[in-house]
Amino acid sequence: MKALIASSLVLVALGLQGCANTTHTINIEPQDTTLEAQYSNQRQIHVVVKPFQETSVGHIKTGIGEKADIEIGNNVQQALSDYMNNKLNMLGFKTNQGQLPATLFTIELNELSYVTKTIALKTEAKLTSQIRATVSQGEQTYTATFKSEKVDQYGTLPDREVLESEINELLGKTIDRAFKDKKLVQLLGQ
Repeated sequence: MKALIASSLVLVALGLQGCANTTHTINIEPQDTTLEAQYSNQRQIHVVVKPFQETSVGHIKTGIGEKADIEIGNNVQQALSDYMNNKLNMLGFKTNQGQLPATLFTIELNELSYVTKTIALKTEAKLTSQIRATVSQGEQTYTATFKSEKVDQYGTLPDREVLESEINELLGKTIDRAFKDKKLVQLLGQ
């Protein structure tokens, strides 16, 4: 009888462990991918990053009852501003050099989400990243929206580090798509 009670307690403890709630606090720091192109500019480039108001990226609920909230732990506006200025310099743009008036390069992170759904015991996660980029130079203005999505499947709750890396990699790829837009790059170079 004691063995039956002990094994029942172990099973209850394991069941409760699967229903644990946690919070994954991640830092938004887009991961760079290498672009081969080298550009130049005739005018200074001022980068403006609009504030990202969201503090949560999403929630995870696995097929075995694990749950996690995904919260943002850093200043997204500052992280994107630093990233964009570094990215421009890596691509050959000299943001502080050139003629005035400067070209205005505005970035707005419109969506950063992690949405899950359960399929039997598997969890399917859809990651989405969307930015709006606007380049204004004199009377010319060009605006484009860039969106990337990724779908993952897993059985247990992914580690915080894995989530952070996947989200930042997707955001980096979304930003790189902007730099592959010929019209946007052409305006930045004028």
